[in-house]
Amino acid sequence: MGKSVLQTGPPAPDRKAVADLINSHSPDVYRLALYLLRSGEEARDAAADIFVKIYANPGIIPEDHFRAWLMKVSYNHCQDILRKKSSFKRLLPKIYTRITRSPEPTPEQAVLEADEQSGVRQAVARLPDQDRAIVFLRYYQQLSYAEISAVLDIPEATVGTRLHRAREKLKKDLTGEKGGAL
Repeated sequence: MGKSVLQTGPPAPDRKAVADLINSHSPDVYRLALYLLRSGEEARDAAADIFVKIYANPGIIPEDHFRAWLMKVSYNHCQDILRKKSSFKRLLPKIYTRITRSPEPTPEQAVLEADEQSGVRQAVARLPDQDRAIVFLRYYQQLSYAEISAVLDIPEATVGTRLHRAREKLKKDLTGEKGGAL
């Protein structure tokens, strides 16, 4: 007599595959949490909380658009932390706090460190909160318009409009800082 296996739904994801996903995306989650929470310790705790929930419940992982889903989960988790602190102004703080330097920085870290020294960082920090979020997710996290739309729960067209408006403000700000020339 053959074995009978009763299966009520799709198979649970392989724990190793889940661990691999977590390992490959943990730097993105940490950077987003660091940007939102402005504290390395809080960012590490938030990232750990997010990944513990995912590892404990692998069935919640979507089959498509994992990175966008993960950014949305991370963004929402950090928002919850900030709401508990009753500090909406800290939701979208000045772009990036100093990231702990590794002995051999990755190319992305080297670019971020160089960017921190430039006037661009200060110009982005002067943007309104909504515009800063769009700029951060697009240029620092390299999300598509569709992914940003999913993360912020706004229409894709609104993403494009806000990003255009933010770029125009940055251009104006940077032009003013450099005496009229970019």
